[in-house]
Amino acid sequence: MHELTVRCTIDNCHYWGQGNVCDAREILITSDQVGGRYPQHIDTQQLSTILEEVGETPASRCEETCCKTFKAKR
Repeated sequence: MHELTVRCTIDNCHYWGQGNVCDAREILITSDQVGGRYPQHIDTQQLSTILEEVGETPASRCEETCCKTFKAKR
């Protein structure tokens, strides 16, 4: 399996790394419709619940998606 690099420009995110690389171990990207039902930051335990409850969430455009991994730096 190849290593995946996720690029992110949100420099006030806890997981934002040097060179605009996301350092999160897991990333949840879902539709805006589903994303609005859950807290801004999703931990691993919540991720399992969401995947069981929601399953697949199709989108037609990138504007209909959101990253639920964002966590503001402190």
